[in-house]
Amino acid sequence: MPRRKLPLKACLKCKYLVELRAEICPNCGSKDFSEEWEGLVIIIDVDKSEIADVLNITKPGRYALKVR
Repeated sequence: MPRRKLPLKACLKCKYLVELRAEICPNCGSKDFSEEWEGLVIIIDVDKSEIADVLNITKPGRYALKVR
């Protein structure tokens, strides 16, 4: 079964996921994005998240695990 792609793009600098129409990453201010990304992690509570610690994520939100 084919996988449905979410209508999001990932920031090349911080991997934050934004809508396709976004021009600036609200997380880091970068203007460089890729629509080729894999995996999705949602961080809600940065202080209590071991995953956020391992991935060096400091703000809550949706992040790609791999960006090309």
